[in-house]
Amino acid sequence: MKKLFTTFIFLAAASVSWANGYQVLLQAARAIAMGNIGVPFATSSSVFWNPGALGIARHSTVEIGFAPIFSRVQYYASDIPNSTYTAETDNPIGTPFYLYAVWAREESPLRLAIGVYTPYGSSVNWESGWRGDVLLDEIGLESVYVQPTIAYKLTDKLSIGGGVVYAIGFVNLQRQLPISSEDVDPSVELNGNASGWGYNLGILFQPSQRWSIGLNYRSKVSMTLKDGDATFAVPQSLRVYFPEGNTFDTTLPLPDNIALGVAWHTNERLTLAAQVTRTGWNAYKELAFDFAINTDRLQDTHSPRNYENSYSYNVGAEYALNPVFTLRAGYYFDESPVRDGYLTPETPSSDRNNFTAGVGIAVTEQLNVDLSFLYISAKERTQTQEDVEQAGTYDPETGEQGALPGTYRFNAFIPGISISYKFNVRQ
Repeated sequence: MKKLFTTFIFLAAASVSWANGYQVLLQAARAIAMGNIGVPFATSSSVFWNPGALGIARHSTVEIGFAPIFSRVQYYASDIPNSTYTAETDNPIGTPFYLYAVWAREESPLRLAIGVYTPYGSSVNWESGWRGDVLLDEIGLESVYVQPTIAYKLTDKLSIGGGVVYAIGFVNLQRQLPISSEDVDPSVELNGNASGWGYNLGILFQPSQRWSIGLNYRSKVSMTLKDGDATFAVPQSLRVYFPEGNTFDTTLPLPDNIALGVAWHTNERLTLAAQVTRTGWNAYKELAFDFAINTDRLQDTHSPRNYENSYSYNVGAEYALNPVFTLRAGYYFDESPVRDGYLTPETPSSDRNNFTAGVGIAVTEQLNVDLSFLYISAKERTQTQEDVEQAGTYDPETGEQGALPGTYRFNAFIPGISISYKFNVRQ
């Protein structure tokens, strides 16, 4: 029994780890539509994509937008011979958003800006009573980054910039407990607020009017969560082991990113672009939970994740159809950072193909509306019993389990919209 409850807490740590590890790169409709490429361009969203590019921004601009996420995960018990068991999620709509404000004057090489955006966030809600409910019923994460930024144009061809990031995170996790009871539905709910600091640096080089090359580095942010609430619903006979008012501390590492992007303005109408990004997921060696009150059945835990660094490869294009409409399209390939044996219901991660499209509408010289669409098709991924045993996420002797064998499928579609307004356009 002691090992049973220790295993449960281990799994809770793993799921919170996934929630913060789920990166949501939906920070500008124009970038999304062009294969999620933003590093080699100077726009208001450069606050996120590449602060160095702001050095050549010509106008003071305010941009606001969001990209609602419609996603579904399916599970098939392929580890059970001749099984027809399936389950799927009924996820609420995710609503990542962004707001950028840039101050710029053509006569000054200095640019000031601020951004508020949501680069991490997720929501997974499995159907009631599904096979893996002791691993997860539902989880929700919302994160908000606030980034004041400064940029400087060194020459007509080179600009640099950077910003300080303050991150705030909110986590809610709910799951069933693997115990029998006629009095209550054994479950737990974990709630916590986290915060951390980081930075965002960038440089943009334009060797000619037709070419631009951008380099961006976003640092790791260690989200510190203190005094999170752990609320247990257990039979009266077990409440002594799960005291009311218990809290926990942990640190949630959000990985760093380094991206290189190139844009080629082939003529006045057509622009081609490419970008490659490395995400430092190897920051997830383990995640530890420190409970304020320990009992024989509730101990501090160390949850191994052993993620590996991953890359994404992006290509995109935009074509100015006329002075009002600009057409965009792109594609990018995302590698999964999750190793075999560590795949969980919280992170049904696999290599993904991403297809994008969109249109820019110049309503006036000052007002622009950008629309985007992203379709994510994840490769079907199967995890075997042998995988979890070799990874150590399942112990056949004790029955302790941190990952669920089976086959996972994932897809999502994400429309997006942004509105931007330029303030100092000469009429």
